[in-house]
Amino acid sequence: MKTSFYLFLCGILAGIGCRLSDFFPYDSLWSLSSVATLFGFWIASVGVITLLSTSGRRAFVNSFLYMFGMTCSFYGLKYILGFFFERFANDGRFPMNLFLIYSVLSAGCGIGSLILYQWNSKHWYRSVLYALPASGLLAEAAGCLFVLITRHMLLGQTLFDMTSALLFGVGLFRKAPNKVLYSVSLLLVAALVFYVVYKPFLLLI
Repeated sequence: MKTSFYLFLCGILAGIGCRLSDFFPYDSLWSLSSVATLFGFWIASVGVITLLSTSGRRAFVNSFLYMFGMTCSFYGLKYILGFFFERFANDGRFPMNLFLIYSVLSAGCGIGSLILYQWNSKHWYRSVLYALPASGLLAEAAGCLFVLITRHMLLGQTLFDMTSALLFGVGLFRKAPNKVLYSVSLLLVAALVFYVVYKPFLLLI
C-alpha cells in the first residue's frame, strides 16, 4: 500500500511537470511540451514500473495508480491555470471528457503492465514481451529523428527516446531467453508501430 501511494504521488508530480512543460513552445528545437503529447515517456514509465513490480496484480495496480495520478494532476492543473493564462482557457469548465478518456487509458496502461509482467513466466513468448517497450521507444525515436532533421524540432524527445530505447533494448536483451526471437520481435514491432502510429501522425506536424 505504501508503494502504491508513492507511485500515485509520483504520478501526480509527473503530471504537473508535463503540464508545466506546455509553457515551452511546441515548435522549438527542444519542444519540451512534446513530453506530454508523445508516448515515449509513458512507455518508459510503465516499463520501469513493471520491472519493479512483484506480481502481475501489483504491476496492474502500480501502473494504473501512477498514470491515474498523472491524469488527475495534468487536467486538474489545466483547469486551475485556465483562470490565469489564455493558452489554458476553458471557460471555467473542467475538461471532464478528456479526464474520463485518459482515466480509461490509465486502466489500459495497467492492463498493458499486467501483460508485460508475463515476461517472468516460462512461456516461449516471454522474449517477445521483453522486446515490446524498446520497440515502442525505437519507433518513436525514428519518427522524432525525422522531425528533428527536417523541421529542427523535438531534440529533447529524440534524445530521451533514443536513450530509453538503448537502455531497455540492451537491458531486456540480457534477460530474454531467446535472443533471436527477441531481436526479430524488436525490429518487426518497431517497424509496425512506426508505420501504423508515427508515420501517419507525427511526420505530419
